[in-house]
Amino acid sequence: MLKEELETIAFLARIEIKEDEKEKYLTDINKMFDYIEILQEPDITNLKPTTHVTELRNVWREDILKASPKKVIDMMLNSSPEREGTFYKIKRVISD
Repeated sequence: MLKEELETIAFLARIEIKEDEKEKYLTDINKMFDYIEILQEPDITNLKPTTHVTELRNVWREDILKASPKKVIDMMLNSSPEREGTFYKIKRVISD
């Protein structure tokens, strides 16, 4: 990238770049472009898309609904500041 291109981009983006910063930005941007060129070199036309780096898969289990013992429910509800029936009662968060 040239200095004039950097100045044009900065103008369009409404960014003020000081004169002493321009060389640093040019160096950094050109390094990024060089890295992008390296990434474009390998032929990837025959590669399958991947979602993960490894072939590991999650082991899922079936969700099974189990009722909690009444003693546990009472202990949990008794530790709350307020309750209404078998529910925690909290202050309204969203008003109408």
